[in-house]
Amino acid sequence: MQNRYSILRNQARAHTIGSVEYMNEEWIFFDEETDEAALLSDVIDDTFEILYNNHWLPARFYEQNTLKIENEPHVLQDGELVRVRKKLPLVYEELLKELSEEAFLGLSSLLQEFDYSLYDCIYCHNSLFFQPGNRTRQGVNFVIYDNGDRICSLHHFFIRDKQNGKDEFQLVRADGTRKSWTPN
Repeated sequence: MQNRYSILRNQARAHTIGSVEYMNEEWIFFDEETDEAALLSDVIDDTFEILYNNHWLPARFYEQNTLKIENEPHVLQDGELVRVRKKLPLVYEELLKELSEEAFLGLSSLLQEFDYSLYDCIYCHNSLFFQPGNRTRQGVNFVIYDNGDRICSLHHFFIRDKQNGKDEFQLVRADGTRKSWTPN
């Protein structure tokens, strides 16, 4: 499980970066990539990271305008850069949890080979999620990824029964390049 956490934490495009500005007694987050504005409280979870002395450090609000960074108080300033972990779509996150360690690591490597991140998921149809767990489950899941340059589709064929699980992954990029992988 620690290995999964490490892989998820170090994925490309796993964070949204933006600057903050205090307006009308609220902190506003401006997404660096899209220029969209949102309340900082709607974007962050309990913790987030702030660029502090050229390093991303974990931070959390201590008071209205004060953060705790490495157990030291820091008054948040207009224009400071903040980094928040992107959220995975719920059914996609459930699909990743359902995979064995080997299948999860293999999928992550397969995506990385094609320059995609687990966080590039823009759509997931997880048919496994909707099947009752008390009998054999089988089918295919469809996942669409967008890395900013190119779209790709993942077909995840699966069988889950009382004895074991079987997975097969087929990744197809928009240019027609494809690759299949099956865990042992």
